[in-house]
Amino acid sequence: MGQKTVRFSDLSGQLIMRDDALARIVIHEHPDLDEGPVEIEALADEALALEKDTLRVAVLDVYLPMDADAFGAKVTEKPVSEMLISARPVKRAGRPKLARAAS
Repeated sequence: MGQKTVRFSDLSGQLIMRDDALARIVIHEHPDLDEGPVEIEALADEALALEKDTLRVAVLDVYLPMDADAFGAKVTEKPVSEMLISARPVKRAGRPKLARAAS
């Protein structure tokens, strides 16, 4: 017997039928957020619409699927490989690592 995973948008409850329609949204700051960043899933179109309606009280990272060649075409300042090499690494938020006990 097989199992099937069904995904729904955390924003609208709509069924997400394809992986390329899935967006990951990381919420870093919000008045109702008490304990650090959280992530939700939504339809890519819903995530794009957030850009128009984002308020000062919410800070979001939106991760959308995009073809690498299409992304490269958007980078016009220099070759995409050069842009990626010179980009700053993302510092992940989260709990600090525990110090190792001295032996």
